[in-house]
Amino acid sequence: MRIKPFNLMKKLSALSVILALLWVANLSTVLAQQTFSVSNVAEMKVSGTSTLHDWDMVAENGVAGQAVMKVEDGKIAEIQSLNFALETKALKSGKSSMDKNAYEAINADDFPKITFQLTQVEQLTESTVKAKGKLNIGGNSRDIVLNVNYSVKGNSVVFSGKQDITFEQFSLEPPTAVFGTIKTGNELSLSFNTTYSMKN
Repeated sequence: MRIKPFNLMKKLSALSVILALLWVANLSTVLAQQTFSVSNVAEMKVSGTSTLHDWDMVAENGVAGQAVMKVEDGKIAEIQSLNFALETKALKSGKSSMDKNAYEAINADDFPKITFQLTQVEQLTESTVKAKGKLNIGGNSRDIVLNVNYSVKGNSVVFSGKQDITFEQFSLEPPTAVFGTIKTGNELSLSFNTTYSMKN
């Protein structure tokens, strides 16, 4: 059966319109999502206990990360991806001996970064995110669920929260000092307040 040239042109024209519409729809989705990167760290802290005293290790630098998000009307509409990386030795307690023991306990020389990679957004509201992801400490990766607060400020999003973990959870031994007479507790608390700003 022969297809008339006129009918063929009509079919090709219709196909072109459909493809064009799909391309525009896809382009609109891409344009609606923006790339953000870490621009400020107000807090990045690891807290714990020991048989001697409670302790904190704080990082004032050494944090990097990126996110692809859709922000509308002062709230996050969608998070396509998010990650961050913290240089382990950027964490400081103010005591070099304690820092050394902590770095050894989490294999900082072999695995110099603590990382988080978002794998799934479980819930998203006007001010909170419940996010599942992989946290890697000392070369050991575990799935965790973070409950995070956020606020949109202009072209930036500020994330803050606190997460309890344990050394055992990541197959790590709590550090000790003074021939084992001072022992660190198994429980840890991660606190963060980090700003992701839109990239130009």
